[in-house]
Amino acid sequence: MKRFLAAVAALAALTAAPAHAFSNKFCDNPSNKIKFGSNAVGLQASSVSFTPGFWANGITDTINRFNENPSNFRYNLAINNDGVGRRNGQNEIWFSSDAGALQGAPAIAYQSFSCWWFFGWHYSMDEVDVLYDVNVGYTATRSAAALSRYNGTGRPLQSTGIHELGHGGPLNHVNNEYGVMGTDYEHLHANGGTVNSYVGEDTADGLVFLYGKRAWQDVAVTHWKYSGASGEYSDHTKTVIRTTGGGALPTRTVEGETAYSVDRGSTYLVEFTYENNGADFRPGLVAGYYVSSNNLITNLDRRIGGGSWNLARSDVLTTSVNLTIPANLTRGRFYWVGVILDENNAVVEGVETNNATYLPIWIN
Repeated sequence: MKRFLAAVAALAALTAAPAHAFSNKFCDNPSNKIKFGSNAVGLQASSVSFTPGFWANGITDTINRFNENPSNFRYNLAINNDGVGRRNGQNEIWFSSDAGALQGAPAIAYQSFSCWWFFGWHYSMDEVDVLYDVNVGYTATRSAAALSRYNGTGRPLQSTGIHELGHGGPLNHVNNEYGVMGTDYEHLHANGGTVNSYVGEDTADGLVFLYGKRAWQDVAVTHWKYSGASGEYSDHTKTVIRTTGGGALPTRTVEGETAYSVDRGSTYLVEFTYENNGADFRPGLVAGYYVSSNNLITNLDRRIGGGSWNLARSDVLTTSVNLTIPANLTRGRFYWVGVILDENNAVVEGVETNNATYLPIWIN
């Protein structure tokens, strides 16, 4: 996760742009954005690291997930056995056991870029190489049962890859907003036991700033949120359910997740995080709130409320709504309170699988 810089020319006046939550590198002044000269950049993955099947599918999924963003920038993946190495003129990704290169990080991105002056500024992103620590318990599965922030022990290959390849943008770490350039393995979307990694609003905003936007729309909702800064990283935690006065509720654990003890017929503040991961401002997005007998939230579940949100790409929205727990639910069992964003399918989206999520409850 740490970021190390390998410059290919003399460096001068290199800094990070502070205008938004995202942070990018520039040369001399913010108008001189360091970035790749092409919107389509080749990326070589080691076939020794990403063997056919599970791992090759995992790194392919990582790149596909990264490319699901509203910017013009794309990585074009090839898996081959040509060998890999830093600063060899190719963008590459592989598993490594080299403790010196990894610098104690679970993964690391080495950036090579130019920033120099000779009768005018010359600046460009030239190469990014990503190393995963082979000794970290990575998994490429999307199953919540396997992931450490749910009911397992694995670290998602995809979220880490999206983070490190974000450095190829080149984007910096973020510590003041929920985003994958913060703590990536806590930047996830879950519904029905399936957990997906994704670029997210903040990184999408940064990539659009660097490379311009295309006609890609995506809105999303998640049960994760920003919880504070840890050095240069943002920390994330699960959203919560509280009393209407903001008080904490007793909790239990179900399938590795926190469930909130609630009373039938009572009203609570239910919190989720809403994102616009697409190109354009989306006003009046309809949201439906549901209660379900399982953690797969669909419009076949029981609707218990509704509302609407205006979402810009420039800001992640974490907020709560008042929801009343139905009085006829069965006592002494778990249910799941959920939300469906863009409930009426008003937005034609590039990704339709991130519009619903949940929080578990226990009926007293």
